Amino acid sequence: MINYIKPFKFLLLILTLFFFFSCGVIVKSKANSYITEEKGAIPPEFGKQNSTVLFVTHHRSYNKYLKKNVVKIYKGNYEFVSIDELNSNDTYKDLSKYRYVFDYNYQSAGDQIIRNNVTNGDFSTTSLSFRPALYNVKKFMIIDRQEQQLYYCKLTSSYWSKLQKVYLKKMNEKLVE
Repeated sequence: MINYIKPFKFLLLILTLFFFFSCGVIVKSKANSYITEEKGAIPPEFGKQNSTVLFVTHHRSYNKYLKKNVVKIYKGNYEFVSIDELNSNDTYKDLSKYRYVFDYNYQSAGDQIIRNNVTNGDFSTTSLSFRPALYNVKKFMIIDRQEQQLYYCKLTSSYWSKLQKVYLKKMNEKLVE
């Protein structure tokens, strides 16, 4: 009996690792097609002028990954700034230098439910309700403060760090050398 348990545990471990890493691969491949200028995720003018991107910090765990990813991947000028600093520090009011802000907002992972109710004979009603959110996911965006436009990725994922990495790589592609 012991001889069968070890191979079974090994097989279970391999399958778990496969599923864990394959989800990240799916997110990366989907993100590559969603994070484009054509899909509205990157401003058309991004990278054409020498501006500094402001990366908004939020909380400790998010900031850890944000800073690690930006330092490792992004090749343009950047600064990390809290939302309070962004709103109160006069330095960041210079829109020619600090035109773009990279941030996220939460999007509910809840769902719309459409119901057709038959109440009496031929009469029917349609009702729309929302399933309560089980959790929230991050929806990344670039804010063009000069044009007052919002550019966001329509793809969200619990693997938000992988999504963020692809966004940073796509931003690099738009930088003028």
